[in-house]
Amino acid sequence: MLQAEPEVVHTARYTLVSLSPYDALRQPLHQIIHHTLLRHKKSSGLTRGDGLRAWLAGTGYGLCLPVSCDARLLYSSPLPNIWRSAGPMRIDAALQAIAGSAWIMTVEEVSRTVCFVPADQRQN
Repeated sequence: MLQAEPEVVHTARYTLVSLSPYDALRQPLHQIIHHTLLRHKKSSGLTRGDGLRAWLAGTGYGLCLPVSCDARLLYSSPLPNIWRSAGPMRIDAALQAIAGSAWIMTVEEVSRTVCFVPADQRQN
């Protein structure tokens, strides 16, 4: 069986560029990035919600609304200091790691939202 040739275009004498979007364009949460979060001088510290929103910035995705009582607990808890500067890593992996193993991340592609539910609640 013949494989389809990838579509490419010459952009310079020795340069071929693929016309297909690469993975990070099709799935923005698969981008590999590095983040450094700065604490505001007036605030007591960053929350995990701040960290999640920072990692989602520029992706076109946001956190689920309305915020449930369970999610409010996650978003208001303090962000561990190790997350003030992290990466390079995939955005989806960073989001799940910030939330921790007690939370399961789901992505709603239609609304471009990222949701977290407690792991024990998901199993019921």
